[in-house]
Amino acid sequence: MAVIKAVSSHAPIGTAIDYVEKREKTEERLLYGIGVTPETAKEEMQATKEIYGKTDGRTYKHFVQSFAPGENITPEKAHEIAKEFAESFELFKGYEVLIATHKDKKHVHTHFIINSVSFEDGKKFQMSSKDLQKMKDRSDEICHEHGLSICEKNKTFDGHERTGITAWTKEKYHFMKDMLEGKSVKSYVYNTMEVVKDSMNRAVSREEFVKLLSEKGYSVDWQDKHKHLTFMNQDGNKVRDTNLNKTFNLGIGMLLSEELMKL
Repeated sequence: MAVIKAVSSHAPIGTAIDYVEKREKTEERLLYGIGVTPETAKEEMQATKEIYGKTDGRTYKHFVQSFAPGENITPEKAHEIAKEFAESFELFKGYEVLIATHKDKKHVHTHFIINSVSFEDGKKFQMSSKDLQKMKDRSDEICHEHGLSICEKNKTFDGHERTGITAWTKEKYHFMKDMLEGKSVKSYVYNTMEVVKDSMNRAVSREEFVKLLSEKGYSVDWQDKHKHLTFMNQDGNKVRDTNLNKTFNLGIGMLLSEELMKL
């Protein structure tokens, strides 16, 4: 089973490319380029931007396709699937794409760095939440065609049943359960969870995630140098991502992947 996630970062495109191409992070240099040569990707992507006079603003998009721990797949097979995915996904057509498969974690994963400017017509790369869902659907199709498991609703990344809430004490569990069933007044923690969860499901970038929160009266302290996020509502009540993760299985940590933290 593989999941597709957008990685949000303000790092320069050269920094991102240097990271995904690190020799110690690839298995036998599993690198591939669409419309670009991996060894000269930085120079080629920059040249495309300069040709069309579009060197400012967002310079690339970064996605990661990760396979579940324990999935019976080799780095070479994951790389093959990644190439098939990138070459067949319509949204990537006309854009330079650098593909790098890593095996430096507990699971095999592949990075996709997409130039923000099309080499065919100079158009800037744009995508919506619907496009992100199409990416996930296409990834599932290819995994299925290769005899691999696919993501199932209401299950965790490693295939286990996902529960609605968790808690560290019996009292807290029953209190949260009563809120879910409408038997008690919802707290600001629960309300924050609903807003954050909805924003996570709709956002395709860090900027969009923050904007969606703001539209609902929430702010987030999200600094690359900090390990965790802190959310605050209109009344100044604060909730850390660790609290929401432990209580509601929200998985906010996926937004701050180790790849992002290292960029």
